[in-house]
Formats: sequence, structure tokens, C-alpha cells
Amino acid sequence: MTSPPRSSDTIGGGSTILALETSAGQCSVALLVGQACSHRSLPMTQGHSRVLLGLIDEVLVEAGVARSSIDAVGYGSGPGSFTGLRVACGVAQGLALGWDRPVVGVDTPVALALQASQSRALAQRTVADRIAVAIDLRMSEICHAVYDGDALTDPRAWPRPLEPLALGAAQAAALLFSGHDPACLWLAGDGFGVSDLLVAWAAPLVEQGRRPLDAVQPDARAVAQLARRGLALGRGVDAAQAAPFYLRDKVALDVNEQAALRASRGAKP
Repeated sequence: MTSPPRSSDTIGGGSTILALETSAGQCSVALLVGQACSHRSLPMTQGHSRVLLGLIDEVLVEAGVARSSIDAVGYGSGPGSFTGLRVACGVAQGLALGWDRPVVGVDTPVALALQASQSRALAQRTVADRIAVAIDLRMSEICHAVYDGDALTDPRAWPRPLEPLALGAAQAAALLFSGHDPACLWLAGDGFGVSDLLVAWAAPLVEQGRRPLDAVQPDARAVAQLARRGLALGRGVDAAQAAPFYLRDKVALDVNEQAALRASRGAKP
């Protein structure tokens, strides 16, 4: 379905961007052409590679855009699912190599923060807001960061977290978020539902509608907007240099660690 994007979709000029996002709980593709965005999305946590190419074909046909018209390929670079990140990066790399186009990697937390900043509820507010991002990376670890709402839509710079992007337990995320005025905080990402601590901490903000539903899973529309901006800021690279962004090398718990985790949760082995 083709729909006009929000105002920040035009950031970075009129370049045509194909964007892929498979880092978490959905497989999504977006084609940003001028001020129009063709988009497809399917909820899934695995099997992205089986449907991604088909979704790409659909948005190209819908928009009536030839592959030769695409200026760059954006992809959700992570952190996120180990396999999902490799799927988006590998497909973006393959397409860009074949088309002789640059790629632009977009960090998953930045995409989620932008999605939250563009929610209807947030758009109606006039105070300066901040976006708290929490991404479930499994193994009892959460990627967390806080972004300034105004900086997310500034076309002159790439969005940076107010503090360095961090990976840690729920306690570390809650501690970081608690250092910010809750009256100005909005929530993005699936990490707020993975631990009793973060669920309890986020509950008052969720009740106030501060966790937009369209900012729980990263989406290719935000990736496309940010890739367009990144291309204008010189962040496009040769396809051969495309790579996922990992916060850790380890992707799974060993047997002893799994048993310890079950014990800590009071689960039966």
C-alpha cells in the first residue's frame, strides 16, 4: 500500500531508497520515492529469508519503480536477532552489488526511536521529549539507550544516543531510564515486556499511552527515512563493506547457563 510519508520522510533530499528490516519480530520492506512510501510488513521471528525477496518485488511493482532508479539500499544493521541481521545485510549487499549502488546501515535503536517520535500521540505534544529504547536481545540482556526527540528529525546530523548505547540486564536499563524525567519520556522497543522489573517500571507510562504500538518492532519505513538522511550525510558505503552491528559475539547460552537461568526464574528443568 502506497501512502504519503510524514514530513521527515523527505529528509536527505529526493533520493530513492529501498530499505530492509529483519532484525526482530517482523520482516518489512519499504521503498521511499520522493514523498511516497510503498511498504510491506509481516510479523515473524524466523523465516525472513523465505519472504523477503517477494516483498521487495511487491513494493517495486506497486511503486512502478525500476531497479535502476534506486539510489541506495538501506538495511536494519542491528543489534538484534543474529540470523535476522545477517539476512537483511546479506540481501542488501547482494542487491547493491548487482545494481552498483551504495548501502546504508541503520542502527535498530535509532529506527525505533524515530518511529516513536513520529507517533500521533507524540506529535500532538509541544514539550521537548526523549525516547527510551529497550530491545530484547535474549540471554537476559537488553540493549538500551535514550534519544533526544528533536535530534531525531534534524537533517543536519545523524541521531546519537544521549549516553553510549548499552547492553545489560533489566536493572541497568531501568537505572538509565530512571535518570530522565518521566514526564518527557516515551518508550520504544520490545524490551519493556521481557522482565518484571521493566514491565513494572514502564507501567505508568504505558497507561498514559507513552508506548506507541508502531514503535515496538523496528520497521523498514523508518530505516528508509534514515538511510536517505544517511546517504545525504555521506554514510553510504560500498556494498562490500556492509556488515551487521553486534553488541556481543555470543549468540546463545550454553547448557549450564540455561539451567541457571531457569533456576533463577523458578522454572522446572
